[in-house]
Amino acid sequence: MEHGVRHSAPHEELEALVTTAVDAIVSIDRFGLVRLANPATEKMFGWSAGELIGNKVNMLMPEGHAAHHDAYVQRYLDGGEARIIGIGRRVRGKHKDGTEFPVHLSVGEFSVEGDRYFVGILRDLTEEQREHARLQQLEDQLALFARRSAVSEMGASLAHELNQPLTAIDLFLTAAKRAFGADPDKALTLFEEARREAQRAGEIIRRIRKMVEGNSGRKEVFPLKPVIEDAIDLCRISDETNPARFEVVGADEALVLGDEIQIRQVLVNLIKNALEATAGQPDRWIRIDVACHHYVTVDVTDNGPGVAQDVAARLFEPFQSTKAEGLGIGLSICRTIAENHGGELLHIPVAIAGQGGGGACFRLKLPEADQKTASDE
Repeated sequence: MEHGVRHSAPHEELEALVTTAVDAIVSIDRFGLVRLANPATEKMFGWSAGELIGNKVNMLMPEGHAAHHDAYVQRYLDGGEARIIGIGRRVRGKHKDGTEFPVHLSVGEFSVEGDRYFVGILRDLTEEQREHARLQQLEDQLALFARRSAVSEMGASLAHELNQPLTAIDLFLTAAKRAFGADPDKALTLFEEARREAQRAGEIIRRIRKMVEGNSGRKEVFPLKPVIEDAIDLCRISDETNPARFEVVGADEALVLGDEIQIRQVLVNLIKNALEATAGQPDRWIRIDVACHHYVTVDVTDNGPGVAQDVAARLFEPFQSTKAEGLGIGLSICRTIAENHGGELLHIPVAIAGQGGGGACFRLKLPEADQKTASDE
């Protein structure tokens, strides 16, 4: 049975496959000389097959790689490690005009009458990387919108919180002006009080700016505890009536590799949700547990009513919200941020002792940065 293959003309079929392949196919001998280059290779690199065949394949590589290619091949032929054969990886290619571009390269090996040859299959990644960059830009814009939306929701509370130190500054400066002539020491004390209130106002503005500024896109090593504390302080501004008790455990030594602004955004969202879930309860608490073992896990647990099973199934879907004025994108964006960091965001139902089985826990998992990585930074 032939299974649809015409064994009478295998050479013609193989030639047709190579000629019509979308990806570039290049074959070289043990000396790195090109023996075959299909039309896709000509299109990708700008060289004709006639210009390539009989010449070194490193003419398709940037200078840094080209200079070492022959040594790589010889080391492998002498019994060395196969660093790319049978594996495939991303490399850089060089067009005839000198332009460099990203490609995915897969290499195979074959023998003919005892002679060893290599075949490379290359796929141009230029459009793929451009599309990835465009999607990343859209995700960053959506995350920025969500941060600004969260600050907007707390607008009245933020204005009230900022107005308190500003009012105090006005009162202290007015009193200092009156006391300046008769009691300079008292005036200096009042000036110092005004300075402290100005610092307090500046700290409030700093926290707001950290939420609304665009992210740098860079992943750096940073201590997690100050970011958690910042997120708590920002959320506390809108939690004045019967404020919740917070407990942070295990965060002292935690180092994270990531975008600090985006991680702060995730924590603010989780803490804000916990505060809203416990609103109206006589006893409210939120516990943040941090554990480090290859990954950093952050559990944000509250003693609220928990999440209904039907709601839990849709928690991370975009535009799903249990709030009357909610956009329903917060948790969806937070999960995307976690996944873009090589981590994850999960909802974990918990049973709170004495609360009738209520409560909810959200677990943020992030790559851990050890002390060596931090020192290298």
